[in-house]
Amino acid sequence: MKLLVMSDAHIVKDKKKGKYWCRTAVHGYDFWKRYLDVFDEVNVVARVQQVDSVNEEIYALAEGPNVKFTELPFIRGTKGYIFGFFKLKSLMRNIITDEDVAIFRVPSLPTFMLLNEYKKTGRPYGLEVIVDPKDAYKSNKVAAVLLTGKLKKECLKANGVSYVTQFFLEKKYPSYSIKYHESKYHFDSYYSSIKLDKTFFGVPRKYEDITKRKIKIIHIASAINSDIKGHTTLLKVVAGLKERNVNVELRCIGDGDRRKYYEEMSTKLGISDCVNFLGLFSDKNDLRNELLESDLFVFPTQGEGLPRVVIEAMATGLPCLSTPVNGVPELLRKNDMFDPFDVEGFIERIIYLKSNPREMEEISLRNINKALEYEDSVLQKRRNIFYKRLRNIVTLLN
Repeated sequence: MKLLVMSDAHIVKDKKKGKYWCRTAVHGYDFWKRYLDVFDEVNVVARVQQVDSVNEEIYALAEGPNVKFTELPFIRGTKGYIFGFFKLKSLMRNIITDEDVAIFRVPSLPTFMLLNEYKKTGRPYGLEVIVDPKDAYKSNKVAAVLLTGKLKKECLKANGVSYVTQFFLEKKYPSYSIKYHESKYHFDSYYSSIKLDKTFFGVPRKYEDITKRKIKIIHIASAINSDIKGHTTLLKVVAGLKERNVNVELRCIGDGDRRKYYEEMSTKLGISDCVNFLGLFSDKNDLRNELLESDLFVFPTQGEGLPRVVIEAMATGLPCLSTPVNGVPELLRKNDMFDPFDVEGFIERIIYLKSNPREMEEISLRNINKALEYEDSVLQKRRNIFYKRLRNIVTLLN
């Protein structure tokens, strides 16, 4: 049975070798392979950026057996979509072929455009809701309003809807089965997109010497293209810690258009000597090693679904500080969350934790136990149930 998957993943194509890659392991072949537990073939529709060559040390291969890609033009930003809208719309009509069922990873404009075409076929489909558009599109109020309204409508129409959160997104964007009743043709589930193997987990940390040494803070954001992941707050927090004579080091993982901007900001704040931007990591082991070498994960995000990076940090035993947006309260305790712009709140909590190693150790143990709920074998069982229910609709209709 063939599955069509529409995603807003960032895919690049090596024009010389003709292979598809992604900038991080998040959307590598292992990600798409999860659908093959239930379906025979997967056709991934995504925006694809054409490049002359790929540095295979920092890019992960996205393609593999029984997973193929259908390309959309690599359009970005409001202007790009305005000028490329009709071209995208015309392309959508020819993408759908003989797939039996589809899954749309929402929300995004291209995904909804393809969904509109797909519904004309009358074939079954499901949605995987990965983020709240109200937060994901904060910088574009028009897009936020349009996509929020569209998501509410489409969740009520899909056969199956799975949410990345357990509670938050379900309340805002209820499926047909949540609002009315569950049946063979309408159902819902929840599971994270994360792939977290047992080998990724660490052991509870010991912090007995943290009061006497430098505290190493880490932050992860694959795409540094806006301030939504809290870089400005983060840098101000480090500056505030230095002003209070706290020995601190910050390591930021990720890359994007605004990386240089934040590097210059760290210089203006007088903290460039203790801030390092490390770029992207395609190998999860490299990422794990950085987390293991750190003392604290700080993530002042302004908008999330259920952040993979927080779960990964928790799995390695790191205490984590973040914000009470969307699904984050399903992961962290109340006193470890602050408003995205509450610089002083983050500073005071960090100073407190550095002075209380026993509490850091308690949080470390608690975070590992919580992250175990998102271990891959646990989530894949839930995913497969959802996929099988979609597949069963095809059988029922035939």
